[in-house]
Amino acid sequence: MLRLASLLFSLTLVSLSWAAETADTDKVYLVAKFDVDGTTYNEVVFFQDDAIDELADCNREIMYGRRGGWQVYTHITKAVSGFTYSTSYACAAGAQRFSDWDRSGRAPRSQVFSVTIKNERLEVKSHASYSQCMGWVRQRGGETSKQYCGKSAQRIVNQ
Repeated sequence: MLRLASLLFSLTLVSLSWAAETADTDKVYLVAKFDVDGTTYNEVVFFQDDAIDELADCNREIMYGRRGGWQVYTHITKAVSGFTYSTSYACAAGAQRFSDWDRSGRAPRSQVFSVTIKNERLEVKSHASYSQCMGWVRQRGGETSKQYCGKSAQRIVNQ
């Protein structure tokens, strides 16, 4: 009986240390979705800065940003003549890493991702085409503010 209790205690310590290591490898992302109004077309940017390592800090950054006072994730959105768009932001943590975003806005948005944020966890999957991505999202219940397709100039640099 003592051996079993000792084994269970050891297993618990191993699982707790694994959970702590996993949490340490997660990064907090500000996920920006730019939705071209009246279409299913979106663009997405994954902002990450080591200065923001808690979801509460990221949500505070959104609050500042909505008032025009970005503290960390400073960015400017440029309107394209003839189109209107909506911008939405969400904070999520995830282990995936992304290439830096292109501040100039000139890099081609050649990557297509499905973005899912569930319980503040970020999951991003690469797709060969926008239509393939839309099919994948529709099979999982359709587009929502927390599940959608988006084109990006960023790449996934690890899985």
